[in-house]
Amino acid sequence: MRITDNMRFNTTVSNLFNTQSQYNDLLEKMMSQKKVNRASDDPIAATKIIDIRQGIAANEQYRKNIADSEAWISMTELKLSGAYDLFVKAREIAMGQATATANATSRKVASQEVQSLVDEMTGLANAKLGDRYLFSGSKNKAEPFTAIPGEANIEAAEQAGNNVFEGTALSSGTYSGTTNKTYVIKITQGGALAAASAQISTDGGRTWNGSDLPMAGGDINLGDGVVITFDDAAGTKTFGINDIFVVNATAEGYYQGNDDQLSLTINRGMNMTYNITGAEAFTATGGTGVDIFKTLNDLKNALDGNDVQGISGQLENLKKAQDQVVLNQSRCGTKANHIEMTKSNLDTLDEKLTSLLSEAQDADLAEFATRLSMKEIALQASYAMVAKISNTTILNFLK
Repeated sequence: MRITDNMRFNTTVSNLFNTQSQYNDLLEKMMSQKKVNRASDDPIAATKIIDIRQGIAANEQYRKNIADSEAWISMTELKLSGAYDLFVKAREIAMGQATATANATSRKVASQEVQSLVDEMTGLANAKLGDRYLFSGSKNKAEPFTAIPGEANIEAAEQAGNNVFEGTALSSGTYSGTTNKTYVIKITQGGALAAASAQISTDGGRTWNGSDLPMAGGDINLGDGVVITFDDAAGTKTFGINDIFVVNATAEGYYQGNDDQLSLTINRGMNMTYNITGAEAFTATGGTGVDIFKTLNDLKNALDGNDVQGISGQLENLKKAQDQVVLNQSRCGTKANHIEMTKSNLDTLDEKLTSLLSEAQDADLAEFATRLSMKEIALQASYAMVAKISNTTILNFLK
């Protein structure tokens, strides 16, 4: 086959462009210090790099969650430590005023000291971190403790902001529960009231009753005397699937929060509860603890009434209250230790991921410098060859 000058020229120019492209690619990798700058460089390596980067990004989010949890636990432990110190003072007052040497006047003065302790304790129990109350459970926008005990109460029903339902939902009844609860109704079958069904949660939505309940008639008994009544305006205002309705109920006493646990994901497949509820720390939850505010107020009333037996009777409750606070302090310590172990594991994982990322994308500068130098020689030779071909004419072959 005859090789024409035009064919030689086109081939040489094509090789020049290829060499120049390879040179530019090597130069880019030298400047970025990465051997994979785009997926087309190495699709398999690019996929691996994306996976590793996603792992590193997930670790960053876990660290943020850990930092938030640490701050919450640290503040909780600080407030519980303050509560313990107040009980030390309260016991000292009770022991001093339970003796025969004390009199009505000294007990009146001591009563005012206990009132100061109650006020300080209320401040600690209503402490915030940012704009959230520490001890309210999931009702962390509401002040958890009141100065005087409240009556049992059922709050007005609330609807989720994205509900389809535009009818009315009214709560009613007399709450008979012994702990504060958040009831949640989730619509599982939409449509008119006569055809709709729902599931119920008595723990803020963590668990559900497990079976669909018909809503025909409109009255739903949530338990403990709590009823929610729906009106769909004769079927003209229908329900949507996953519409949510919430009713909060509070038992008689000082505590207005709930028992809900707050949790964050701190590692792959690992959630951690980071809060201590006010019910656990300051009330007689489950009949095993002591109602801290009732104990302090009972002591104050006994001092006001010059009731020596009543004062002595609070010494044991004050000791139990101290133990209750210490128990919850130790729970904070356990949570903090769990976080430290998780942080250590994340550090190890980060090191491994960083090493894998470096192996997958970092350039060997010495190798690329050698290849760039070789490619530069080839490029210069190509330039010389093209220049020589472009200067060749028929006159070069005439003698």
